Amino acid sequence: MAEADDIFDALADGQRRRLLLDLLDCDLQRVADLSGTSRELTNAHDALLEQVFSGQLEIAGVDVELIQKHHVHLPKLAEYGFIEWNPENGLVTRGPRFDEIKPVLERMENQRTDRSVTGPFTAFRE
Repeated sequence: MAEADDIFDALADGQRRRLLLDLLDCDLQRVADLSGTSRELTNAHDALLEQVFSGQLEIAGVDVELIQKHHVHLPKLAEYGFIEWNPENGLVTRGPRFDEIKPVLERMENQRTDRSVTGPFTAFRE
């Protein structure tokens, strides 16, 4: 069984939850490649990237969510073993430890799709 901290951390962010929940339905996902200004920013100094992530700096044409996915969320989920990610082709698949987090994801998905349930479980894909 996965350590509880790994699971909680993996599910703590909305982007990571969406990625993992999407893998319940389809075990292969494609992540868009960085392009234009977003690619240039990721090649820039780390401090500049941190300013963009924190919201201290806004740059026109930068897809902050996609940059975060590439540089924070996908590497973290891959490190935990919940996904496998190939940055060269943008493919994400279930990792060797996906089955350890799968029951939690299924519970979240069931709560979200059950129209009679209200409360915190209904917003897990947000």
